[in-house]
Amino acid sequence: MMTPSKIKHKGFTAFLLLLVIVIGFLSYQNAEEYTELKKVFELEKNELESELTSIITDYKETYYKKNEFSLKLKDKIHRVVQLRDSVKNLKETDYKFIRYYSKKTKELVSENKILFSKIDSLNKINDNLLSKNDSVNKALLKKENQNTKLESINRFLHKEKQVLKEKIASAEVIEISTIKAKAMKKRKNGKYTSTTRSNKTDAFKVTFDLLENKIINSGPKEIGIQILDERDNVVSPLKKVHLKNNKKIWCSDVLITEYQNEQLSIVSLVNISNDKINTGIYHINAFVNGVHVGNNTIALK
Repeated sequence: MMTPSKIKHKGFTAFLLLLVIVIGFLSYQNAEEYTELKKVFELEKNELESELTSIITDYKETYYKKNEFSLKLKDKIHRVVQLRDSVKNLKETDYKFIRYYSKKTKELVSENKILFSKIDSLNKINDNLLSKNDSVNKALLKKENQNTKLESINRFLHKEKQVLKEKIASAEVIEISTIKAKAMKKRKNGKYTSTTRSNKTDAFKVTFDLLENKIINSGPKEIGIQILDERDNVVSPLKKVHLKNNKKIWCSDVLITEYQNEQLSIVSLVNISNDKINTGIYHINAFVNGVHVGNNTIALK
């Protein structure tokens, strides 16, 4: 028969056994929950790291484009890197901080949307400006090419105009044949014979032909004959002639002849005092309507 103390001892033993069973069950349950919690912690931690790394990559790609947000992005990259490093160093016992960093990450994502929206808008504006700039550059290049072509055409037309002007000016000049000049000695009977001696020279005979010109207007033409000695002094100056270049020169003889666009012979006899004629070479110049048309020389002994 069991005594009360034995019964009490058995009851305590049973209680301890039950307590051990309960504690074991609770320990097992806690171990299962801890394992599950650890898995969730690692998963959330990895997701946070991955998301933060993605944010850093986006920031860097945008930062390297060197737009007006570069300084802001540089600061944000530094902050996100610090946040990612903090998440990476979390231990299982810091599970409560996961929520804090998760909240911070959500705030960054929200900021990202606003920031990158502004960047996208800026990029669109820049792209639009670049497109307009390209259009303007193309238009300017086209205009420049057109101006270059016009300048080339203008230069060509100017040259053609000059050539035409010269042709017209040339066409308005009556050309002459070779000038022939002789020193003449006057005989007692009044007739002239040629000579080569300066002390026998009483006149210079100058002859040439006005050649045919169908373009120039017909009518009276002024013929100027100029004889120069070796010192460029005009021999027996008679009258001043106006040249096309607005200069005035002395001529030894001036004739007015009717020109009808056909070949016409010109004869000039310039009388001189033989005491003023010296040995040497004399230059004969011919002018028609103020234009120098020919020259020749004559030598006297």
